[in-house]
Amino acid sequence: MVIVGYARRVRASLQPAQVIDPAIAAGGDPAEIAAHCLIAVDPGFAERVREGDVLVLDGSFAGGAGAEAALIALQAAGLAALICRTADADLLALGARYGLPLLVAPEAAAQLGEGAVVRLDLERGHIASGDLRWTMPAADPTTIAAARRVHLLARMRRVVEDEGLAEG
Repeated sequence: MVIVGYARRVRASLQPAQVIDPAIAAGGDPAEIAAHCLIAVDPGFAERVREGDVLVLDGSFAGGAGAEAALIALQAAGLAALICRTADADLLALGARYGLPLLVAPEAAAQLGEGAVVRLDLERGHIASGDLRWTMPAADPTTIAAARRVHLLARMRRVVEDEGLAEG
């Protein structure tokens, strides 16, 4: 599976509560969650991110309390994948289950610039942007299947919205 999107860069290490305020997450409204995603570290993030973008985290991504809500917030914002220097092992597994690939690629996380077009080949373990190339561990089949389901559902939602089928 190949994911192509724009890099949305955050220069910080993150805790789940920095991704989404637990009180906002508890409300359960996907639009509200998306609008407040990463507001604690980058107030303009929600305005910049578009469906299919890739979060480039020039730091580590910690797990712990609120990790599930953090991943849901990143997906609600439209992110297709995350590249970081390091990530908590439990968070990597949770991302795989939710269909949000969390890719540990320190060199890519350090070098990818805001707005760069990023091509992720999950099956082969390649990241590319322009003339730059990096390797990462290839994603396992379960992660790829979950990511495909998420992308299919997002596409179906766009078609329903574009065709006006959601209107009563």
